[in-house]
Amino acid sequence: MERFKDKKIRKGPHKASRLASLLKVARYKVGMLVVLLALSACATAPVKESPAIFWPKPPDPPRISFVQTWVKPADIGIEPSWFKKIVQFIFGEGKTPYIIRPSGITVDAEGGVYVADTGLQVVHYFDEKGHRYKQFFEVNPDVRLQNPIGVAVDKAFQLYVSDADLNRIFVFDREGKSIRVIGNDQEIQRVSGIAIDRERERLYVVDTMAHHVLIYSLLGEKLGTIGKRGVEAGTFNFPTYATVSQKGDLYVSDSLNFRIQVFDPEGKPLSQVGSLGYNLGEFSRPKGIAVDQQGNIYVVDTLFDTVQVFNPSGALLLNFGASGVDPGFFWLPSGIAVNQDGRIYVADAYNKRVQVFQLIGKENPAG
Repeated sequence: MERFKDKKIRKGPHKASRLASLLKVARYKVGMLVVLLALSACATAPVKESPAIFWPKPPDPPRISFVQTWVKPADIGIEPSWFKKIVQFIFGEGKTPYIIRPSGITVDAEGGVYVADTGLQVVHYFDEKGHRYKQFFEVNPDVRLQNPIGVAVDKAFQLYVSDADLNRIFVFDREGKSIRVIGNDQEIQRVSGIAIDRERERLYVVDTMAHHVLIYSLLGEKLGTIGKRGVEAGTFNFPTYATVSQKGDLYVSDSLNFRIQVFDPEGKPLSQVGSLGYNLGEFSRPKGIAVDQQGNIYVVDTLFDTVQVFNPSGALLLNFGASGVDPGFFWLPSGIAVNQDGRIYVADAYNKRVQVFQLIGKENPAG
């Protein structure tokens, strides 16, 4: 890595005037710091209220509500410590981490949310309940994530990240340390979304260019593949994202066959949802996919800028979102995740944010 050399400071006839200017700036900053510290004793962070938005629209009863938008750690109530603020104020150091281009998204058993960000080249971790935030990005001292696409978490809270440029799956422990690498150029052509069966300890890796899904153990041993290129049941045409239900069934976004395919834990095709079209219940470019506690299927259609929700049998229940930049609207969304409490997280890629929604009630979204 390139190292910077210390630069010598040239002395000139105006050294005294420059020193006086620096002292003047320092006195100003110290004075302002005293004012800020005094004001901090009674000041509180403003709470941004979210608009009340529900789906479906009246007269149907609401089943999904908009909660909030995440762009930065402050959106879940995380603010820098006063010591860090002081350092930043005096020295001008530090930048607030913003979401730039979110793609895959997943949740862990404690409610933590992981967002792959291809723009910032990191995975953001948001802990809304514990008010914690951190980033995963360093593969080793000389290599960092380049194009993180998919994310998944196992029972031990180890994070798995698929990187489309590096064409590998990187595994991190809870502290953010890279602990192993899965895959090689002989096995993978173009890695995309990933999913984990936590009970069977299997990792599913979608290989878009090879038109199949690879199966690995969580330690990286290749166990097999599902599918090949085609249009028949059990075959794929540029698949992208995947998820695993509580039963262990695998759901794959078969993007250019314009459908979702469902497989049992042994890789046998069970069913499919959707087809090419421009009406609700049909797809233009299905990508992110999630399954809730009741078995309902949530599918992000990137070109329609909406999320369609189907029951376990594949019947359309409702959709939410449309093209736009306001809360509840999307611009080329990608990944989606649903936690055990019915919280829905959507990676709104070109709006540079994650939008959070809530399933109202524990029954099916259709009531």
